[in-house]
Amino acid sequence: MATSEKISQVIKESCKEIEESISRKEEEGAEAAEVIDDAIQTFFDELKKSGYSMDVEEFLAKRLEKRSKQCLDIARESIDSFKETNSKIQGIAQTHTIEIEKIADDNKEIDVTTLRSRFDAFQRDLMKELEHANDIIRNLEKEIEELQKQSNIDPLTKLYNRKALEIDSHEFLMHGDQRDLDLVALMIDADDFKKVNDTFGHVAGDKVLILLAKLFKSSIREYDRAYRYGGEEFLIIFNRAKQAEAVKVAERIMKLVRNNKLIYKNKVIHITLSMGLTQHRKGDTLESLIERADAAVYEAKKSGKDRLVIR
Repeated sequence: MATSEKISQVIKESCKEIEESISRKEEEGAEAAEVIDDAIQTFFDELKKSGYSMDVEEFLAKRLEKRSKQCLDIARESIDSFKETNSKIQGIAQTHTIEIEKIADDNKEIDVTTLRSRFDAFQRDLMKELEHANDIIRNLEKEIEELQKQSNIDPLTKLYNRKALEIDSHEFLMHGDQRDLDLVALMIDADDFKKVNDTFGHVAGDKVLILLAKLFKSSIREYDRAYRYGGEEFLIIFNRAKQAEAVKVAERIMKLVRNNKLIYKNKVIHITLSMGLTQHRKGDTLESLIERADAAVYEAKKSGKDRLVIR
């Protein structure tokens, strides 16, 4: 079967499944967000059945790659716009220079009124073109700012991503090679997350990650940062904080997650967290901080999970 026909068939099959799913969801009284999540996952499941390997995460990654390309396109557009504006301004200046020189050649005595009118016309044309250029620049700046913001955010959890972490680390580790900093790294891993995906499906798994992200964001201060480090791994950087303060927040998060129940399709999903915490030491890099925190998570897993280990 031709590729277009095959994809068409996948879409038709997906639509049937989605219609049935919507009917079930309406009976269960599900929220719109859950219906949409289920529809998306159904489509990707049908793709897999038909031999297409792309999953939701891969799709989101490709979307992110597309946004990066958009940034480059905007940059190129900016350069082209500057070149065009520069050419127009040069053209305006050249045209008016020729006309002003003509006035001087045609008149032994300069007509001040005529000369002034030519200068006024020159100024009006120049200001008009410059204002047009400024409008283009302002619009391009807004587009770049929005794309840059999107490229630093994990599309599923809306937490900062690893790219943002690398950028932020230059600022929060400044002077870290000279002294110990009031900075704490907390690595978090959702226990037995694969079982959640295998038992309840990827839509349920995504909901768990979104719930965790919301809990993290609501538990930290405005100058702390929460990142999705990868898969079911998260990282919180406590800035301007002592270890004891970070430990209290970590234990509170762990208790909240342990005592919260996520209901999905009338089934209860229990989640616990393994955490590794470490304080900055003089000379630490981002890599050394994460390495210690990660080793502490590994120790927490070996010791029975659902606990915090400090290194």
